[in-house]
Amino acid sequence: MIHAIKKEATTKYNLIMFGALFVIFMSLYVFLDFEGNTNYIIMTNNFGLGITLIHILINGIIAVLTSIMVGFSIINYKLTNVEPVGSNAIPFVTFIFGILTFGCTSCVVAFLGAIGIAFTPLILPNGNLLWKVLALLIVVLGFIWIMYSIQHSKCKIKQ
Repeated sequence: MIHAIKKEATTKYNLIMFGALFVIFMSLYVFLDFEGNTNYIIMTNNFGLGITLIHILINGIIAVLTSIMVGFSIINYKLTNVEPVGSNAIPFVTFIFGILTFGCTSCVVAFLGAIGIAFTPLILPNGNLLWKVLALLIVVLGFIWIMYSIQHSKCKIKQ
């Protein structure tokens, strides 16, 4: 099954889709970095070039993996009319996790305070790097789960 999806992924339409998904997700993560740290120049001044580059690298990895997850799920659905188990839940959970951990301080404090959590992750060192690494781990686990679900689906490709 995964071979059919990989073959379908190389069509012009799907390559454009993967590129568009990457741009959307990368833009979202850069925006969230800017919400928490104003911009990369200020972030570099506060935490150093190495930490800023690590943030950008993790943003890129998360954007690539999320784009592949979403793209493969779409292609799988087009080929089989069956979505992989958890294909909607995992990107949604990581998206919400990203909003809550990298978003603006006032929004995060208000939301977490409303549900009884009295801290904000923006107080963590290195511009929230720990939370971003945790988000990356969640995305990697989601990626593995989606690939496993696609590979082991019982459905055959529709004719």
